[in-house]
Amino acid sequence: MVNLTNYFDAVGIANDSFSSFTNDGFINSSVLGLPDANLGIVLQHEIDSQSYAMFAASSEATGYGDNPFKFHGNDSFLLVGEYGRMLADGATTIRLNPFYRYVDNMDGTSSNNVGLAGSIEHEVCDSLTVYSRAGWAAKQDVGNGFDFTCGANVKLIPSREDDFLGLAFGVFKGASPVDNDREYVAEAMYSLQLNDYFKLVPHIQYIANPAYDPDNSDVVIMGVQGVFSF
Repeated sequence: MVNLTNYFDAVGIANDSFSSFTNDGFINSSVLGLPDANLGIVLQHEIDSQSYAMFAASSEATGYGDNPFKFHGNDSFLLVGEYGRMLADGATTIRLNPFYRYVDNMDGTSSNNVGLAGSIEHEVCDSLTVYSRAGWAAKQDVGNGFDFTCGANVKLIPSREDDFLGLAFGVFKGASPVDNDREYVAEAMYSLQLNDYFKLVPHIQYIANPAYDPDNSDVVIMGVQGVFSF
């Protein structure tokens, strides 16, 4: 089993649902829709000291917690690549992710989709790192058609190197048939490292047009995570 979220689109300040942003749209590209609990394979090649390439093939036949060897007649799969290059002595990383997805609709029909996602991450200084992602897919009926996110991690207190404030904003276009089928999300979080083993991560999210439907009321979500590390 391969969790592709550990390999692809791994923006350093946003690719950790336990100690960074909480909304899934900021953790990984919603256009890619990377499988996290299926049979698959990942191939990696270091082109040179500044660039690399990866390719993966993964089944999408099972959900999280299901037996990956029971396909239930579902032949869905994802092919995804990544080209990454580091610039400015490693302070900037650019990633490009082309993909192809085949979906077995379980009613005798099938769908397929192609698209491209990309990200850029830049360490401005020791106390500020910024990033941006964007993704596009040809067909909206197989996942999100478009997304754009941007965010930053800011270390507010120089003496507390493990603490940081996270800010992010995103626009997501789904397959909703309504006129204004975009969802807008803003999130603020703070990672507070209390000791070597425990941190608190409070967060607040504001979601406009949830589920891509302007008829739905806007939502405010507040929460706090406790993260133990051993």
